[in-house]
Order: sequence, then C-alpha cells, then structure tokens
Amino acid sequence: MKLRKSEEALPGRAVALILLLCISGMRAETARYSVPEEAERGSFVANIAKDLGLTGEELLARQARLVPEGEKQYFQLNQRTGDLVVSEQMDREELCGQSEPCL
Repeated sequence: MKLRKSEEALPGRAVALILLLCISGMRAETARYSVPEEAERGSFVANIAKDLGLTGEELLARQARLVPEGEKQYFQLNQRTGDLVVSEQMDREELCGQSEPCL
C-alpha cells in the first residue's frame, strides 16, 4: 500500500523535536534538608517554593506533594506558602536502627 504525501511518516528529527518540546516544560527537582532528630512538631525546615524558584501559587497549581517512603508522614507541605514543617517527631533508632550514617 502506497502512502499519500499527507500520510507519510514523520522523519526522526521531527519526532525528536516534538518530544523535546513536550518534555521541556516538565522537570523534576530533588532537594535535601537536614533536620535534627529532636525537632518538634511544627518546626520550620525550609521554604521549598523559594528553593525551587517557584511561588506558592505555582506549587498549588502543580499539585506539589510529599511522598513518604515509609508509613509515617514526617513532614507537611503548605502548598500556598511553600513552607515545609515537621509533622511528626523523628526517632533515629526507629528510622535507621544501628546503621551508620543515618540518612
């Protein structure tokens, strides 16, 4: 079966350009913060919006969220302000056992 001109496959460069344009608007960021084991509930950790160069409104629009690795949610993110605070006190032994260093 012969393809008409309008049905011809896109050349590889055109496909790559389209993918690049679609992906360029997305980005993933990783941030690391140190928090003392003794930090109490409500203790301020950082302003994530500021660290990522975003506004609180942008965090809210992008539906920013924290995804815990374990069962407990140790931090809380205020999407309107970008503030990251401690929501549950951490216990080093519970988190890391006898592992050194504990990250």
